[in-house]
Amino acid sequence: MNPISLVVVFAAVACVWSAAVEPDNEEVMEEKEQGAATAALKDSVSDGELAAKINHALSKAFPEAKDLKDRAGSLELVIANDSKYTLTLAQEYFKSGTFLFHPDRDIAPGDATIATVAPQESSFTLVDGGMSWKIGDTGKYLTIGVTLPDKWGSYRTWIGVLDRIDAKYGYLQTWDGSLKLLSNKGFALLAERKESEIADRRVIFGIRDE
Repeated sequence: MNPISLVVVFAAVACVWSAAVEPDNEEVMEEKEQGAATAALKDSVSDGELAAKINHALSKAFPEAKDLKDRAGSLELVIANDSKYTLTLAQEYFKSGTFLFHPDRDIAPGDATIATVAPQESSFTLVDGGMSWKIGDTGKYLTIGVTLPDKWGSYRTWIGVLDRIDAKYGYLQTWDGSLKLLSNKGFALLAERKESEIADRRVIFGIRDE
């Protein structure tokens, strides 16, 4: 084979190899956008506009929101809406535990709501449950779950977006209490445990458009 033919062959092989290993630019951009959305959601909840809304919701909840600091297993539940859609409570499911302060039925874009949940009096069971929130007119539902295995354990959480109302599913999917930052069906989602000023524990659930 002459030198010119060898150059042509190597060029063709290089083009094929490049097409096989280089990622699709659209996929790379999508991954970057998803990462940016989850990071922006976490920042907003931690010390941005949503953090201020959460503090406002907390102050608005008093004095109705009972101070549960000394009640083992009590939970301050925060839903932070950083999306462009109104969230509407569609369903709640609690295998054990009870609401002491109910969340707002609707959460406007850029707003937050707070609920307090605690084990029932004279009961050995703790708080296990889930909630389903309709995401505007998208036909999708923000679904969350929490469970506390015992008074010495830590809350396990789950968050996701479903195409149906199914609050119990959120509860059934809980597996650990780690920080959850993920992308799901066009939304950035967050589930994070924090210190609470009014209850034994606090869990923040957040959602943002991607």
